[in-house]
Amino acid sequence: MKSALQAFFPLLAGATEKQLVRQVEYLKAENQILRDKLPKRMTVTAAERARLIKLGKAVGSAIKHLITIVRIRTFARWSAARGR
Repeated sequence: MKSALQAFFPLLAGATEKQLVRQVEYLKAENQILRDKLPKRMTVTAAERARLIKLGKAVGSAIKHLITIVRIRTFARWSAARGR
């Protein structure tokens, strides 16, 4: 019984990862559609910036593939300024 469960968990984890990838792809497409309907320049409040930094740091280096409303250099600058 134990070996059957040990074989099942990696299968479950892989399926979950694939589903998460699909969800992220959908959300990125949805965000792009919504962004295209907004003005070209948006301002971000300090609270919004702090939220993005907190969530972005948790993502780690993968943030480079997810970030959309600011450039990665801007995010890095915000993050460095908040770290002081």
